[in-house]
Amino acid sequence: MHPKRFVVALVCISFAVLAGPVAAQQSGAAPPAGQGATTPRNDNDGEPTRQRTDAALALGGRFEFITSGPVGQANAAANALTSAGATLLRARTFGTLNRSVQVFDLNGLPLAGARRILAQAAAQTQIDVHNFYRFAQSKPRIFAPQLVGLSGQGGCRANGLRIGMIDGPVDPRHPALAGAGLTVKSVLGPREKATDANHGTGVAALIVGDDPGGALTGFSPGAQLFAASAFAKERRGPAADVERIAAALDWLLSNRARLINMSFAGPSNTALADLIATSARRGAIMVAAVGNNSSTKATYPAASPNVIAVTAVDAAARRYRKANRGGYIEFAAPGVDLYVAKTRGGSYASGTSFAAPIVTGIAAHAVKRGAGSTAAVRSALRRGVTDLGSAGRDAEYGWGLVQIQGC
Repeated sequence: MHPKRFVVALVCISFAVLAGPVAAQQSGAAPPAGQGATTPRNDNDGEPTRQRTDAALALGGRFEFITSGPVGQANAAANALTSAGATLLRARTFGTLNRSVQVFDLNGLPLAGARRILAQAAAQTQIDVHNFYRFAQSKPRIFAPQLVGLSGQGGCRANGLRIGMIDGPVDPRHPALAGAGLTVKSVLGPREKATDANHGTGVAALIVGDDPGGALTGFSPGAQLFAASAFAKERRGPAADVERIAAALDWLLSNRARLINMSFAGPSNTALADLIATSARRGAIMVAAVGNNSSTKATYPAASPNVIAVTAVDAAARRYRKANRGGYIEFAAPGVDLYVAKTRGGSYASGTSFAAPIVTGIAAHAVKRGAGSTAAVRSALRRGVTDLGSAGRDAEYGWGLVQIQGC
């Protein structure tokens, strides 16, 4: 059973979190209400420094901390941390990933100290604060297919290919999805309440929408979509934590859905990094939104070298004004004033959340043609890219605007 959880003060604008990886203060206690939770790592020594963050709290008001490591190290990691005063709150094993994820209340044990303990007792196990991750979304023509080189809608199918997504709930009854191959699974705990289905339904339809009217047809219709619902209602809005992201990755890979869309963004986190790296070793090809905070601070999972990072542009191929910038950005796709599916039909929306599934849909065709790795998909996407901004790769558009290179 999950402890009662709260969300502390945010640094995010819109739904993407930009706080760095964080830990509880050395006392282990959360700050008084209204003052914000603090303490991400200091780049110099790994010890906490003050900064607002967005993360789960245990019953005592302290931050939860989460480990990720090989299943064979789980007992050693738990024994070492509990011997040092930590309390094990819950644990889960994800067989496909060969990863044990354990959630702790460190009870005042500094994060740097916990890391030193694990370095001795379970060297491949990582620990970090249990961050939340939020939709990389903002709010309000059908221009996207033409902008990426698709003449008409519904003519570029990816029949039989398995695609995964980690998002909120998806409405399988939506007309754009009623004829699509869709498998949905919630990875929420028994006391966690799912967010509404608008974001997830919009993202799903951009990938596999099969709309008879054409307006909501996706970029890889005919594919089989496995949709993991990992976003719950938290105090400050919809969020997925590392534990739920791990469960989603494990389920998707166990179902051989290796091309995975992740339309969310948040801070650097060593446990999440381990899970992403492990998924990549298992053959996952991951695409993620860079977030909408008008910031140059790297966001994750997009900034991971194992993930293809996507920004958004409008109908004139100009960067979305709220989109984050940085050297980790790889490709741009339409994501401003897109007409997307919602639970009650469709509406216009903007955000890098909606650019990412377009790249995922285009990547699906590269995979169908034999691109079997992240490197191969990156190469396929670059071959047809339309350069934007400064010549070559830049911090606003990456390599440029993706283009469909045949079906």
